Amino acid sequence: MYGFLTKLLLSGKLKFELGEIKFARENVTIISMDTMKDITDDALKEGKKGILRIYMYGWHEGFNFTKDYMKDLKLKKFEETYKLIMDVAEMIGYGDYKTLDFEQKKFSKFKNIGNPFAKLYHPSKDVVCHFVRGMNAGGGTALHEVLMNGIELECTAQNGNHCLFMNVSNKILREDPNFSKIVKKQLDLEKLKSRQIEIIKKYGDDPKKYLKYPK
Repeated sequence: MYGFLTKLLLSGKLKFELGEIKFARENVTIISMDTMKDITDDALKEGKKGILRIYMYGWHEGFNFTKDYMKDLKLKKFEETYKLIMDVAEMIGYGDYKTLDFEQKKFSKFKNIGNPFAKLYHPSKDVVCHFVRGMNAGGGTALHEVLMNGIELECTAQNGNHCLFMNVSNKILREDPNFSKIVKKQLDLEKLKSRQIEIIKKYGDDPKKYLKYPK
């Protein structure tokens, strides 16, 4: 990670200026995990409505951040871009990401080890990384160029060690019965879709491109 961070600083993709931190084309800031826990606690009190809201904030962040970084990378091969995006994911402070499996435009599955945010909740019977899985899925949507949403299968809050996430295309989430139970609990694909299309338009993309799913 430190070598990658050095490259970002030397290339000017990460800049610390007077009163500003810039990564790629975006101004960013530092927020404490304790503050993120307060935000998440407030969302959890509202049940699924609050969970969807904080998830959507994460999705917006992930899509915007990844789109801007991809523009700076100017790489054509999906695998090269995927590797660099995952390097960034390891750098932002939500644990160490390890890809387990992925298929372009369909899904990605990854293990997140030692997530300090989720450790604040350990031990818990529930998954808590709703902002993070949203951020994962927004980034996955930008990277795969197909509308995706994120689910959390296991959480550091539960086991004290790791989270297990998947980004999955909406088509698969709707059609594969293996996902029906967790989709019902963690997502509302139709409500999310309308907001996600607005965000895609905001950043100058054609939503129709993201709704073309491979067979």
